[in-house]
Amino acid sequence: MTEVDQAHDIQIRVIKPSECDEVLKFLRIHFYPDEPLNIGKQQDPEDEEFAISQIEHGTSLIAVQQQIVNGVTSERIVGVLISSPKCSNEAEYLFNEADRFISTNWGTLIRILAHAERDSNVYERYNVERALHMHVSGVDRSFRGRGIGTKLQEELKDLARELNYPLITADCTSFYAAQLSERMGMECVNVIKYTDYLDEEGKVVFKPPSPHEYLKTYAMRL
Repeated sequence: MTEVDQAHDIQIRVIKPSECDEVLKFLRIHFYPDEPLNIGKQQDPEDEEFAISQIEHGTSLIAVQQQIVNGVTSERIVGVLISSPKCSNEAEYLFNEADRFISTNWGTLIRILAHAERDSNVYERYNVERALHMHVSGVDRSFRGRGIGTKLQEELKDLARELNYPLITADCTSFYAAQLSERMGMECVNVIKYTDYLDEEGKVVFKPPSPHEYLKTYAMRL
């Protein structure tokens, strides 16, 4: 499965295991600094390790631009979409991981994702046993506005169908990611308002900048 955008000479394909280091470098520049729940916080290595470890499933995509420098052809990463399988015990797994990393930013992040997973309950809602879940989507800042994020999601849907996944899901912590999911025709199945998500002392846990007000979970039957 390969798609070539002739206008920008951009190719979308499955990420190779050998590209993990380059993908991580890309995410550190073009994803993590803009992630609403990460802004102003120190990046946890567990967060990065989790994202990169999902590449081994063969369900993550990369968008690259072909470049010729001094007669040598190379590729520049311009977009990444990391996804992996999940099944009906996902919420339990996430709550356990949140307890394991309780004193870290990563533990705080996956706890709200555990709540979203439990409350969306896509397995009963859609009567499925598994789904392909989008974890991370990032586009090079200088290439944003060219539809690369849309192309990555379209290719992922095609790949999910090829692999016989009945459902695709995403937790959108960003206002813009939620907009993209809605444009793609995904159904919003759960909403957590950040100002309503409190810790044990009754304090708001996440205070991302405007316009990021909600964590929205989306799903689409394939």
